[in-house]
Amino acid sequence: MRWSPSRPPASTLEEALGTKPPRCFALGLATSDLGALSTDVLARFGLTHPQYNALRMLAGAGDRGLTHTEITKWMVTGVPDVTRMVDKLEKGGLLRRTRDPADRRKVLHHIEPAGLQLLGEIQPEMAAVHDWIEEALSEPDRKALVALCEKVIQIVATRRGG
Repeated sequence: MRWSPSRPPASTLEEALGTKPPRCFALGLATSDLGALSTDVLARFGLTHPQYNALRMLAGAGDRGLTHTEITKWMVTGVPDVTRMVDKLEKGGLLRRTRDPADRRKVLHHIEPAGLQLLGEIQPEMAAVHDWIEEALSEPDRKALVALCEKVIQIVATRRGG
């Protein structure tokens, strides 16, 4: 896999713009570039990031399934219309909806065998993207990256009152 960013590194932005960008700008660029890599993989399988994340969550939930609220809560990226996304996955035969036997007001979403098969086909390519990035970082850098990301997540959650 050969991919290179379509722009210079964030560290050269100050020089290019004549002004210092916010310190988190590099994080945004890295997120965008990593997202572009996985978007390319998912597009070959006809999925978007939110659809992929939903299928992974449903696979992890197993027979229990997940409610609409649970899917929405754990989406990695915000999705304006989770219902429409789920409708599309259901139409594609990748998931099914059932009534919760314990509370008939709730609808549970379950991954179908075709959804599991598709995840199995995608997984090696997604793992290759992640491995490619991880192999380029030293162990201390990987640990520092995770620690810093967790810290940013906590700061944002605190700021938002969560």
